[in-house]
Amino acid sequence: MYLTPHTQGAGYTLCPMNLHQTTLSNGIRVVAEPIPTVQSLTVSLWIRAGSRDELPHQHGIAHFLEHMLFKGTQARSATQIAQEIEGRGGILNASTGKELTFYYARMLAEHMPIAVEVLSDLFLNARLDPQDIELEKGVILEEMRMIEDTPDEILHDRATEVHWGAHPLARRIIGTPETVSAFTREAILAFTRAHYRPERVVVAAAGNLDPDALFREVDRWLGSWRPDSDADPPAAQPPPTRDPNAPARLLEPREVEQTHFALVMDGVSFFDERRYAQAVLNTLLGGSMFSRLWQEVREKRGLAYEIGSYAAPMSDGGLFVIYGGVAPSAFEQAVQVIEAELQKLIDAPPDGSEVESARNLLKGNRVLALESTQSRAELIGSETLMRGAVTPMEEIIAQIDAVTPERLHALAQQLFAPERRTLVALTPA
Repeated sequence: MYLTPHTQGAGYTLCPMNLHQTTLSNGIRVVAEPIPTVQSLTVSLWIRAGSRDELPHQHGIAHFLEHMLFKGTQARSATQIAQEIEGRGGILNASTGKELTFYYARMLAEHMPIAVEVLSDLFLNARLDPQDIELEKGVILEEMRMIEDTPDEILHDRATEVHWGAHPLARRIIGTPETVSAFTREAILAFTRAHYRPERVVVAAAGNLDPDALFREVDRWLGSWRPDSDADPPAAQPPPTRDPNAPARLLEPREVEQTHFALVMDGVSFFDERRYAQAVLNTLLGGSMFSRLWQEVREKRGLAYEIGSYAAPMSDGGLFVIYGGVAPSAFEQAVQVIEAELQKLIDAPPDGSEVESARNLLKGNRVLALESTQSRAELIGSETLMRGAVTPMEEIIAQIDAVTPERLHALAQQLFAPERRTLVALTPA
């Protein structure tokens, strides 16, 4: 999507995305967006496998596998993998989520072939050396300790665990010390065979590239890949909903100075037509500096430095979270202010001008986020993997513009009902 001057006054118009797509003989989907006005490109490799797909004894293995793919292949050491990309001025990284994992290389456009080759090499030919596995356990255990020392990080994991209970989506992506310490090469290979399969893979690239040249390179390195087993696909799981046994309030003592809290509610999925209304509602409530929570909690009362909200849609459900950090003495007052703002949205539709401001900010953020090749590759990769097609930006903008105060009122009445809330707080010991 490109920006062009608006001929009728202030603003912009959107040019259609120039997407090219093919499917290799083994089922891998490849999608490319050429952007001739930039000098770089991002190549990303996506797998529909995340922490949701783990069995209880595998908790954390998707994230562990992501780490291990950078530890060396049959042809390259870990140092050589980094040198191939960073030695050419590029960036190589990866991320594991609850429902997907992706690897990416961002480089100058001339290095597209090596980006595809290196990503394919680490994806198909990782050594998974037992000695490296033992060393990486120590690295991830230290990562866990770092998260535990960062209350605003551990808070969101803890709140999700309490709200969704035993559902696989409630588990922390990183795993636990007990599960990670027990991982073996055989366990990692078993997870790989079950989930790293061609039909669950998308290669997405954006930048200064020739789509046909990209397709040839991907087919060269990944086209002959076939799954190691004929295992059945993972069993379908029920959508996540609030655990009926979850407490309405849970206060946990920690070595912290502030009280860090999260008010969690079930949200809507990214297949739900209300996802755009949810995004506008989040912007209006806590996703901006003009939002109600920012103005009421921070600006008018000075109760918090950090206060906000976010929506996290997933394939068959999602979360809506309000979070903040306050002095222990201000905690109850802050919660009362937040609950009062939720009740206002339940009782009556918001003002039209407030909704328009939220829509405008959301539209601007969506467009500005696509200023980099990495963001664009992430958009087309995740949408192709999870939804089967990329939603055009002009359609997204139109859907945001269609959100009315009445639609926000109806959604708030459903999402924000008091019985749907779970409040988790980390408090000074």
